[in-house]
Amino acid sequence: MRARSRKILITLAAIFTIVVIAVALFDWNILKPYVERQVTHKTGREFIIRGNLDVNLSLNPKISVEGLSLANADWGTGQPMLATERLSFRINPWKLLWGEIVLPELSISRPEILLEKSLEGKRNWVLQKEEKEAELPKIGRLTIDQGTLIFRDPKTETDVTARIATDSTSADARETPINILAEGKFTSLKFSSQIHGGEVMSLMDKNRAYPIKGNVQIGTTHAAFDGTITGLQTLSAMDLKLEVRGDDLSALYPITGIVVFPSPPYRVSGRLQHQKTEWSLKGFTGDVGTSDLGGDILFDTGGERPMLRGDVVSQSLDLEDLRGFIGARKGPQPQDSPAKKEKKKASIAAQRDRLLPDQEFRVDRLRAMDADIKFTGQSIRNKDLPVKQLVSHTRIENGLMALDTDFVVAGGSINADVTINARGDLPAGEAQVDFKKLELPKLFPKSELTHDSSGLIGGRARIKSQGKSVGALLGSADGRFGLIMSGGQISNMMLEIIGLDGAEILRFLVTGDKNVKVRCAVADFDIKKGMMKSEAFVIDTTDTNILGEGQISLADETIKMKISPEPKDFSIVSLRTPVHISGTFKEPVIYPDKMLAIRVGAAVLLGIFATPLASLIPLIETGPGEDHNCRSLIASVKKPLPAQKENPQTEKKK
Repeated sequence: MRARSRKILITLAAIFTIVVIAVALFDWNILKPYVERQVTHKTGREFIIRGNLDVNLSLNPKISVEGLSLANADWGTGQPMLATERLSFRINPWKLLWGEIVLPELSISRPEILLEKSLEGKRNWVLQKEEKEAELPKIGRLTIDQGTLIFRDPKTETDVTARIATDSTSADARETPINILAEGKFTSLKFSSQIHGGEVMSLMDKNRAYPIKGNVQIGTTHAAFDGTITGLQTLSAMDLKLEVRGDDLSALYPITGIVVFPSPPYRVSGRLQHQKTEWSLKGFTGDVGTSDLGGDILFDTGGERPMLRGDVVSQSLDLEDLRGFIGARKGPQPQDSPAKKEKKKASIAAQRDRLLPDQEFRVDRLRAMDADIKFTGQSIRNKDLPVKQLVSHTRIENGLMALDTDFVVAGGSINADVTINARGDLPAGEAQVDFKKLELPKLFPKSELTHDSSGLIGGRARIKSQGKSVGALLGSADGRFGLIMSGGQISNMMLEIIGLDGAEILRFLVTGDKNVKVRCAVADFDIKKGMMKSEAFVIDTTDTNILGEGQISLADETIKMKISPEPKDFSIVSLRTPVHISGTFKEPVIYPDKMLAIRVGAAVLLGIFATPLASLIPLIETGPGEDHNCRSLIASVKKPLPAQKENPQTEKKK
């Protein structure tokens, strides 16, 4: 019995030895045609093994392949899609029995991967259609030697080449940090980046945070980040410390899809988080131009259109930094091509003599996303305007923008409610502006003549228009504009200077200036097709009436006004005569009426041919001015506006 058992054991040992020797001596290259056919059939792409195929048996068998390649799609720009000089990996056979692919080790030498899209949006990495999404294998230690990854998308003008390598000197088998250097074009802009990733095991784990840090430059936009990404394949979550800086906030649109108005150079830092379809930057701080910014923003890509929500605060705001919001042009930038620089120079030259911005709205961007943004400027820095604070609320829904802004100005407020409908080819605008309790001396803080004046100014403007820029909207506006001041007092010197009353001016210079009471002041303009025509222009004081007439063209940016003084007192040596204001918004011209020359000429002739006293006769003012019906004038400004025909492209705000 013992002899029989011994024979069986010897036989089994011999068989095992023969199998081992056979396997060891087996030429695995015989299987290459079979493997190539199977992979080609499964992927629909030609798969070739040009080098050796070898298998080393152990508890975790090691498989090595040389000269491997997988063909690109027929429409691809190059061949192959994937190629590598050598690929070797160990596989866990016990996990494989349960349908799970686990690779304890994976080593790739000189891999070259080409990922690209077609103009129609086809993706070359999508192989033959499968019923369910393929699961990525679990990888232990990954080693990449001189890897190259190319991504191309002609539709977005993107062509990026990345060099990938791992740090093989890590003592821990699991710790194989990944280093990536990339450069090329992204959305036609110059692109470069440096990225450092953590261990590979966490890279493949959908529920484990993967550490990553690096910096990216796209055009003039620079970003530095440090944090974690969970589920890299699906980007299920993200938590990064982020700092972004650049020359212009509007340059973020082709990169992120977020629409921001043109701006001066900026720097913003905060915590970028991502969950499902939401991207948030919470507690961010930064600067735009000379203004500081802070707050929270949320970008949600899960709806019909992306949605941007935010609450932004500036503790110290310079209004010059908001010029891009109303379409002010920017000069040539260093990154612009020579042709683009010349185009911008010509555009600025055409705008040189105009004050109102004529930069056309980016209608496509207004339709690209929805928004709900609140902005507060706690303190305003502006040397020319007496604005102290502003609060605005901007809402955009499918190309319909509603902007509500409250300004604290000159001790009072200006409340502006503006709607721009960009759903059609030609944007339509509607504005309602209310002026409340503006203090006269604070409106002109630099003028000594108004320092001791007093009075509250109120009014309103209502306009509707169409146009592709701020200038075009105002140039086609229809509506009404009116200002009133009831009561108060102003400098008598100012009135006499306007009236060119020589004797009175001399007296005030000797005895000092005195204020006169204002009975009322009214300016009422009717607006049709961008032309503002004065319906009433009266400053009625106890000393003088100032009457105005004429028109202001918002389309041509020209002024043609006549200001006529009517004194209520008797004066000698008076050169009172109408004053004309003409020219453009940017370069207005003020000059006296030709009647002044006639009166001065008459005085000179009488002084020559008669007596010196006779020369004063043309310069004597008898004071023909009378009191106006202030109640009636003010009521005309306050009366309801006539109903206007609805513009088919303009919708009422909700």
